[in-house]
Amino acid sequence: MGTVPFAPARDFADSPFPVTPILNAAQARWHDSYPQGIPPAIDYTPRRVEQLLTAAAERYPDRVAIRYFRTSHTYRDLLDRIRQTAGALRELGISTGDRVMLVLPNAPEFIISWFALHWLGAEAVPANPLMSGSELAGLARKCNIQAVLGLDVRMKPVAEMAREVPLKAVIITSLAPHLPPAYQLPYLLQRLRCGRHVTSMAARKLRFEELAGLGHPATQPQLDDPTLPAVLQPTGGTTGTPKVAVLSNENLCANVAQLHVWSGLEPGRETFLSVLPFFHVYGATCAMLSPLVGGSTLILQARFHPKRTLKLMDKYQPGIALLVPFMIASLNDEMRKRGKALQGLRLCMSGASAMSGEVGREFEHLTGATIIEGFGLSEASPVTHSNPSDGSARIGSIGLPLPNTDVRLVDLETGTREVRPGEIGEMTIKGPQIMQGYLDDPEETAVALRNGWLFTGDLATVSKEGYFEIVDRKKDMIITGGLNVYPTEVEELIKQHPSVQTCAVVGVPDRKYGELVCAWIVPAAGCSPVIEDLKSFCREKLSGYKVPREFRMCDALPENFLGKVRRIDLRKRAA
Repeated sequence: MGTVPFAPARDFADSPFPVTPILNAAQARWHDSYPQGIPPAIDYTPRRVEQLLTAAAERYPDRVAIRYFRTSHTYRDLLDRIRQTAGALRELGISTGDRVMLVLPNAPEFIISWFALHWLGAEAVPANPLMSGSELAGLARKCNIQAVLGLDVRMKPVAEMAREVPLKAVIITSLAPHLPPAYQLPYLLQRLRCGRHVTSMAARKLRFEELAGLGHPATQPQLDDPTLPAVLQPTGGTTGTPKVAVLSNENLCANVAQLHVWSGLEPGRETFLSVLPFFHVYGATCAMLSPLVGGSTLILQARFHPKRTLKLMDKYQPGIALLVPFMIASLNDEMRKRGKALQGLRLCMSGASAMSGEVGREFEHLTGATIIEGFGLSEASPVTHSNPSDGSARIGSIGLPLPNTDVRLVDLETGTREVRPGEIGEMTIKGPQIMQGYLDDPEETAVALRNGWLFTGDLATVSKEGYFEIVDRKKDMIITGGLNVYPTEVEELIKQHPSVQTCAVVGVPDRKYGELVCAWIVPAAGCSPVIEDLKSFCREKLSGYKVPREFRMCDALPENFLGKVRRIDLRKRAA
């Protein structure tokens, strides 16, 4: 489909990324169709992430980079801590190409360790702190990790992993130094209960604060090669066995540059709410790396909690928040309960899953902020699309491709024929943010990357104006009697029934039809949905083959940490 031109109305003189109005061949195809004018072409130099942080520290040494409970770090202090930690990791034997797992929530230690690893040319392997020991061990073996940083109150799964995987060191971090007095005693009691898991590990064990006295600070980054891997990002957890996307320094730097140019961030002046988990690339790129590159102040929260998040936003009044739809809906509920709106929020960026127009409009009404929806995936570092922040956003759309990003919709059968505007096709993407491939998995890499294009597995349409809209996942599409059923279409209708709080639609195997449509229903409070009523409701608006043959009730839908429904779990239960 080509790249959609878009040049935000702002002066790029202070941007960390040079911007020049040059049309490339793909952009030229669209140029005459759009009023925005010539698109910005981005020079995303430097191309290593530690260089981006160093440049920000040189420009804004005294600006606060991180606020976390009682702790705050200026950019000068943050850079000093990163250099010291890099020197200590080098003393522990961590060097270029080594892989270190970060099993941490959002905290200063995550940021410091993440950049310190890149300073040495090592590779970060982020992992959800709520993963089990067997899950961590599987990821550790796949990535051949050398060391791990874990949280003292979540040592049991780390210890289980360490018994199966040989490690150079286990570095134990703690939130205790940051917490206010009221939180100290419960946290320390929890740490005591986890202490026995620490002593059971055979690997060398150090507390994070001990790193300050270990070795000399690393003065200069070890490497200058932008193509080397920076992050090994686990992905695919909602659809099957997780794969590991290899993201290079250049991939991450390019995506940060694209976000800065597109969003019109003001260098050295922004304050971000950073509650998205950094162990996922959405949080790492959008809520950590991108703000830090621009000299912003990050307001960290280890885990999303609506009431605590609102208190934090009341106190620091961040201008920008990176959220996902279930967080936005939860904040709406909390604001309604307390009868008080937020102050200071200017822009909210939403991704990970589709957001209903009703939820978005209520949030904008209660806060005065503008919500822009976007789209991304781990394999793209992660952002590929976003609605503009100039008031031309379209509800229900993921927006336009970012600068330097080409997008095509291709037919589902061959993947070679480009479909026309309005037709459904698989979205394929080409750009500097696209991954190098899947770790040690040439077969899956060959399926996903073809002639430089990333085949996303997402089914979408594009309007004549170039705005994209996701229809469904290719893997989630149900084929019943040879006919295609898109679960999202059926779900959106069922959710309108007054007895339904939410639902998810999946396909279940059937000998005659191949698959049957099955709807999992979470009843609305105080309601007991009648299956025949639900079927009649669906028949009024849907073709007969799209109407679910089965309706199953459940208390809650299985979701991952970003609020995405795990359809694979529902398919297994239904089968």
